[in-house]
Amino acid sequence: MPENWFVKDSAQGDLNGDKVADRALVLELKATINEVRPDSSVNLGSPRVLLILFKNPTSGGYELTLQNNSFILRHGEGGMEPEPYRKISIKNRVLEIVFEFVRSSATYKFRYQQNDFKLIGATSGGTSGGQIESWDINFSTKKALHAWGGISDKNLKQEWKAVPTAKLRSLKEMLMPFQWEVLPNVLL
Repeated sequence: MPENWFVKDSAQGDLNGDKVADRALVLELKATINEVRPDSSVNLGSPRVLLILFKNPTSGGYELTLQNNSFILRHGEGGMEPEPYRKISIKNRVLEIVFEFVRSSATYKFRYQQNDFKLIGATSGGTSGGQIESWDINFSTKKALHAWGGISDKNLKQEWKAVPTAKLRSLKEMLMPFQWEVLPNVLL
């Protein structure tokens, strides 16, 4: 563990299909600093790093597979709820990263394929002004389910949309959440 850092969160599970439990860690710097983020904003907070480690079945040790220094949101980047980071988890070979805000949330799902962590799905949604809106996007099938309506509506309206993406994005390419306009006015 690097000096002045601590493990904020961790998850364990098979990510690469070898039936051996791998690890994902979110490290956080113990100090608070002014950090220039990929969107050029300056955040007063503690930098966070996502590490993905594959377990070597022969040696029993862990090997660094991926390090992303910017995708995990920091304290102070959550708007009215200053702490947007919720959790990471590993299930069915999928790394899930969850962010929560006062009236919304977003989940990103990455699978290890083609020697990289590819964004295979994402959900986002929230409430505002008495309205509910959500998106459930499957990048593998290139389809998105859009649901919306009033908070008191018994059934939300739903519509499937095609997702115009040529290739799956990798976690390496994802510098920050909500910077990619997947569909008009739909940011991931």
